Amino acid sequence: MASNDSGAALQPEPSENDPQLADIEPFQGAEVMAWRIKAHPHPMRIVDMTFGGFVLIFFSYFLYGEFYESESDREFTRITSVCSMCFVLLFWLVVARKKTVYNYVITHAGGWVEYWQHYWVYTPYVFKGISVFFFVAVLTMILIEPSFVWALAGPAAMAAASASGLLKWENEISHSSFKWDRPHLIFVDRKRGLVILQRRYDPDIPFEENYLYFQTFLPKDRLDEFLSLAKLYAPSNVDYEEGRCYE
Repeated sequence: MASNDSGAALQPEPSENDPQLADIEPFQGAEVMAWRIKAHPHPMRIVDMTFGGFVLIFFSYFLYGEFYESESDREFTRITSVCSMCFVLLFWLVVARKKTVYNYVITHAGGWVEYWQHYWVYTPYVFKGISVFFFVAVLTMILIEPSFVWALAGPAAMAAASASGLLKWENEISHSSFKWDRPHLIFVDRKRGLVILQRRYDPDIPFEENYLYFQTFLPKDRLDEFLSLAKLYAPSNVDYEEGRCYE
């Protein structure tokens, strides 16, 4: 599996564990380029610096407790700081650094992408297990103490709604598309393997036709191939820029 500096990784073959893709053909014409890639949807430098700062704060708190707290307070400081660091690290790695899977198809008329969050393969079963465990626990408590049923009118009802949502959880698939005649600007970030197609605002046409911001994550060895297609199918007056995106 190939990868690049931006955290994008090429996924050459679909997996049976992927969400069910919609059978949609948004544009007519022969397919000229297609690929699947796994990437962070945004730059990770600020995210990593932020969470790294939180870890350093809790680590400093841990060191303070080890060297300056009294013996009676040291254990509390140690437990709270270590638990906080573990929580931040877990959230950082599992949530903040979660990648997105992009499935691109490029034709003579335009481009189409389906994308979804990349979850652990057993995530749906974990969520359903949590939901079933909650309902079994609630029913057991009601059988033991029938008056507990009144709790379902308060916080327990909110928890039940959340558990029900987990039981029906599915990895949502989003879609985006563009037509080659729409962009005014094509921006290239070679370091991230990213090409962005944009359209300048025109107040004389409807907003839904006016707006265009299409991010294309590519393996670096296919970036020039995509740009060649852009120069072939996009209008001749499109501007091309290169640099670092979001900087």
